[in-house]
Amino acid sequence: MSVQHTAVRAFLALAGRGRRWRSAEALDRAILRRDPWPADPPRSGEGVVVATAEDDGWPLVHLVPPKASGAVVALHGGGYVFGPEVQHWDLWRTIAIASRRTVTVPLYRLAPEGTAAATVPHVARIVRRLAAVGEVALLGDSAGGGMALAAAQLLAADGLRVPLLLSAPWLDGGVTAPWTTPRDPWLAAPGLRRAAELYRGDLPVEHPYVSPLLGDLTGLGPVVVASGTRDVLHRDALRLEERCPSPVRVLVGNGLLHNWPLLPIPEARRAQRAFVDVLR
Repeated sequence: MSVQHTAVRAFLALAGRGRRWRSAEALDRAILRRDPWPADPPRSGEGVVVATAEDDGWPLVHLVPPKASGAVVALHGGGYVFGPEVQHWDLWRTIAIASRRTVTVPLYRLAPEGTAAATVPHVARIVRRLAAVGEVALLGDSAGGGMALAAAQLLAADGLRVPLLLSAPWLDGGVTAPWTTPRDPWLAAPGLRRAAELYRGDLPVEHPYVSPLLGDLTGLGPVVVASGTRDVLHRDALRLEERCPSPVRVLVGNGLLHNWPLLPIPEARRAQRAFVDVLR
């Protein structure tokens, strides 16, 4: 592991970033303090033009590189209850420039105001519209990875196979099989289960919109998953590889943290290159 990864791990531990996920009560308190929805998009520059639009009440942010052809719909993590962070925008900018595709970021309504029953079909509608005019792929990290797989299942039922690029995806809302690892300094199962409870609304936690790993995985497009072994969600990536009939390429980050492709570490470049290779 790099010095940078060790530094990030130490920062997370010292800053207590994982405390919000240690219990349902801690997560509820953190939600009360979160930034207002929707998130502020970045400004144009550094190789992309940033344009905004709206889709049925959701802001859409488009990161457009020069001579763009095709699209990537990027779904941010944050346990369905927190918005995107600086690292998300940095990754999406990198992907847009390297792939020469427009990265479209739906700023979906956060739980508990936004629920799975409305969110997943809305994402699928956005992808269908983009697919009607060009190539499109789905990129998602953590909770956004689960949302991406859930939307891809709806699309596959209609015969639309889109590439799936997943970073540390959360695919089982109940966290029924958390990875046994030295303490994850970022996530913990109790907070994740509370977030899933808020997101699922009236749906059972086993519903494919909330736990897409338990849904129909036939007919999906190619899947690339990056997952670290110091991530409580790592087992979700391994279970997806076991259950999915479509090709699944798992990039295992030995000793790496949750969502390592988004972190400012040299190891992240391996996952970013693998994502861009699919898009090209």
